[in-house]
Amino acid sequence: MKRDVYHPLAAKELIESSLFYEQRRRFLGDEFITAVEKTIRKISANPLHGRIEKLRARSYKVERFPFRVVYQVQTDRIWIVAVAHLSRRPGYWRKRLS
Repeated sequence: MKRDVYHPLAAKELIESSLFYEQRRRFLGDEFITAVEKTIRKISANPLHGRIEKLRARSYKVERFPFRVVYQVQTDRIWIVAVAHLSRRPGYWRKRLS
């Protein structure tokens, strides 16, 4: 399996979204992080399964939450480009692609 590496802004999105959910309900932020981590494990196990996006990117829906993990399959890693909310700024993450 390839290692997962987060773009710094994707890591920030994960943390900020987790904090948002935690403010709404105790432990919901932890549940969000667990759901994203589960999604990334699925991606790592089968990187070509995700929905094809533009510019050689793929995405995979996070269970229970309105987010997609956007990633690129690279030679030595899975590059996590964004933890993107489904109804905010579609495609904003494209400038992060390498």
